[in-house]
Amino acid sequence: MFDESSALSIIDDTKPLTAIITDTENNGSYILYEIKVHRGSNSDHTWTVQHRYSDFAVLNSTLQSWGLTDLPFPKKKLFGNLDRGFVEDRKKALQVYLDVVLQNTLVSNTLEVKKFLDPSHYDDNFEEEALRQTSMLLRAEPHWKMIEPLKNIGHRIKRSFFLVNCETEVVGKQILSWTEIGPYYSFSGKEMSSLTKLLTTIQHPYITPVTMASFNQSGAHVSRPFHTSGSLRDLLCASKPKSPFFKKYMGQRSTLSENEIAVAGRQLLEALVFLQDRGFPYGHLHSGNIMVDTTSNGNIYKLSDLENFLLGLPSKHRNLHVQHGGIKNTNDADVYNFGLVLYEMATGSVLQTPTTDMIPATVPTAIRGILESILSTSAQRDGIPTLDDLIADIFFTPTTSTTHVQPVLKLTNKHRQAISIATTCYETSLSNDHKSVNQLRQKTKAMQRSMTDEKKKRRKRPTRENSVNNKDRNQVSAPPPAAPAAPAAPPAPSAPPAPNAPPAPAAPSAPSTPAPPLPSGGGGKSALLSSIQGFNSGKLKKTETNDRSAPKL
Repeated sequence: MFDESSALSIIDDTKPLTAIITDTENNGSYILYEIKVHRGSNSDHTWTVQHRYSDFAVLNSTLQSWGLTDLPFPKKKLFGNLDRGFVEDRKKALQVYLDVVLQNTLVSNTLEVKKFLDPSHYDDNFEEEALRQTSMLLRAEPHWKMIEPLKNIGHRIKRSFFLVNCETEVVGKQILSWTEIGPYYSFSGKEMSSLTKLLTTIQHPYITPVTMASFNQSGAHVSRPFHTSGSLRDLLCASKPKSPFFKKYMGQRSTLSENEIAVAGRQLLEALVFLQDRGFPYGHLHSGNIMVDTTSNGNIYKLSDLENFLLGLPSKHRNLHVQHGGIKNTNDADVYNFGLVLYEMATGSVLQTPTTDMIPATVPTAIRGILESILSTSAQRDGIPTLDDLIADIFFTPTTSTTHVQPVLKLTNKHRQAISIATTCYETSLSNDHKSVNQLRQKTKAMQRSMTDEKKKRRKRPTRENSVNNKDRNQVSAPPPAAPAAPAAPPAPSAPPAPNAPPAPAAPSAPSTPAPPLPSGGGGKSALLSSIQGFNSGKLKKTETNDRSAPKL
C-alpha cells in the first residue's frame, strides 16, 4: 500500500480557504499584516502568514492581468501610510479585498492565490517538476516527441499538459498529462502499475481512449487524442482549448438547445452506467473533462480523466459533495455531478451552492423536473435518483452511435479487490468530511444563538437599570412626611423705646458660635422655630477683646 504518512502530507486543493487579518506590525518603514488562514471545515488546519501592502499589490496586479479589474483593492498612499488611523482603515479595506477574492471559486483555486495564503504547500515549482518527469518519460519512449507545453489550460494546480505526437503510429496529435498523486490515493505501486495499463484497454463510444499510460511513485502520465473542439466547457464558453484556463473561462457562457442537451445527456449517462456496471468508480464528471468530438452527424460527447479516482484526486465538486450530505459514494457523486453539468448546459452558468430551488424560468419543463430531482433541497432530504432512473427518463431518448466501438472493460479479481479497498477509503474520507461540516454548522449555530441571547440581554439590561434609577430618583425627590406642627409660643411684649435717648455703646464683638444642629427627624419650619426659641445666650463663653487698631507712636 501507499505510505499513509505521505498521503496525509498532500493537500486537498478543493478545500476552500478563509483568511482574516488579525493584527498589524510596524517595522519602521512598512506595515506587516498578520493573516490567519483556515482550510476547510477542520479547525486544526489553521496557520498564520504575514504580508506587506506591496505583496497584496503584486497579487492584485496578476489578477488584473487576467481581466479582473473591478476588485476592491485599496489605493496606494505615499505619505502618512504609517499613521495608526490610516493603517486601521487599510487593514479593513484589505480584509474586504481578501473576502471578495476568496468568494470567487475560480480565482481562489488559482496557484497565485494559494501561494499567497499557503506558501508552505504551494511554493514548489510544479511546472518544472512536470517538465522534468515528462522529459524522463520521453527519453524512455523515443518514438514520442514533444510539440509544445500547454501552460495552465486546466483547473488542477498539480496537473500539467503537453502536446505530443508518436512517430511510429498514425494516432495524430496527442495531449499528454502529468498528474501528481492526490490526498486520497490508496493503492500499492504494483496495483497502480497494473491499473494504469488497464486504462489503455478500456473502450467505449462515449469514453475518450487512452493511448499511453505510465505510473511512478510521484504520479502518472496519460495521453489521449487531442480534440480540436476542446471540452464541453470550451464549447459553452466559445473558447480555444489551448488558451490559459483563467482567461478562456472568465467570460459569459452560452446554453445548448433542448435537443442537444438530450443527446449529450444520453451519451454521458450511457458511459457512466457502463463504468458503474463494470465496477470501475469515476466520480469526476464536470464540463471540463467531457471532450467534444465534432463529426458530420453532430457532436459526440465523451468522458475523460478516468485515472483521477485511481490517483486519489478530489473531485472538482468535492466541496459541494461534503456540504450536500446525500453524496455517500462515487455512484451518488456521478448522479450529482451529472445534475451540475445538466444545469450548466441548460442555464449557461455554474451552480455555486450544494442545492437550489431557483431553477431559471428559461429552462424547459422536462429538464427542470430532472434538475429538481437532483439539485433541490427536497432531493437532498429525500434522496437523489440513480443513474438507471435517469437513463430511463423519456427525455433522454436513445441515440445511435456512429463510431461502432464495442464497449470493453475487463477487471481481474485483484483489480476488483484493490478498487474495493480504495472505494472504502474514499467513502470513509467523505463521511469524515460530512461530520466535520456538520460539527462546524452546529458550532456556528450555537455561536449565533449565544450572540442573539447576549444581544437580548443587552437590550433588557438598560431597561432594568433605567427603571431602578427612576425609582431611586422618585424616592429622593419626594418630600419627607411633615412632622406634627408644634404650638406657636405667644409673642413677648416689647418695651417702648425712650424718647430722644442716645444710642447705647456697642458691646464687644464675640466670636460666632455655630448654631445647634437641626433635629434629625426633620420637622420643617416649626422645628426650626422651636430651636431658635430655645437658644440660651447665657451658655456662651465670655471672651476678652484686645484692640490693636490704635496707631503706635
